[in-house]
Amino acid sequence: MTPTSVATPARARTIELLAAAAHLVVAIALATLSLGGASIVLPVALSLPAGGPGAFAGVDLAAAVAAVLLVSAAARATVAVRPERGRAVRALELSQISGITLFLVAQLNGVAEAGALILCYAVAAAAIGVLWLQGRAPLERRRSAWPYSLGAAIAIVPWGVVALYQVVGLALGAAPAPLVRVLTIVVLVLAAALWLVERRWQLGLLTDAHAELVRTALTLGTGIALLGLAVGLARPSALL
Repeated sequence: MTPTSVATPARARTIELLAAAAHLVVAIALATLSLGGASIVLPVALSLPAGGPGAFAGVDLAAAVAAVLLVSAAARATVAVRPERGRAVRALELSQISGITLFLVAQLNGVAEAGALILCYAVAAAAIGVLWLQGRAPLERRRSAWPYSLGAAIAIVPWGVVALYQVVGLALGAAPAPLVRVLTIVVLVLAAALWLVERRWQLGLLTDAHAELVRTALTLGTGIALLGLAVGLARPSALL
């Protein structure tokens, strides 16, 4: 079975517009949380051999997650208007969602060094680029396992950094909040599911329409998980 397009252009446009609206609603909720001063600010530090400035910037968690959702909303609206650019726009969307999400998850688990955070973002985004390049090939070449395996090997590196900080934090009695640990695993599972969906599409086991619906659910699920983090961490009881 080879992938096919969504049944009709009208149905495809409706799905994309509904997805854009759903992402936008969650983004507005997060922006409201940020503007109300109920969000937390995650530090960004820079250490230099000569001493360095230490913590020199901060990232508002709710505002950053809202940016993730706005990227998705903009991408879906663009695809609704320009469906012929769907694959390229979706690749851009997923790369930015993956990169920004890893940046935030790393911060929440204790990574504060600017260089490490930038690398987490860049590696996660670049891994999606490998999937996009493979997806442009004809079906027979798309089924090749090695490009997908290379992309997956790249994508797992930032998660290894997050795991290192979690394990060391637990060993030293300075582990992240329970809510952070749980939702880190949730976001990891959603990210893994996204890669599994992409592989099934590459093998022709999922149609374009079905793969797109599952990707939409997974990206929205990631946004909702991050919303849960932003709301939960804004309450002191979430840190217990």
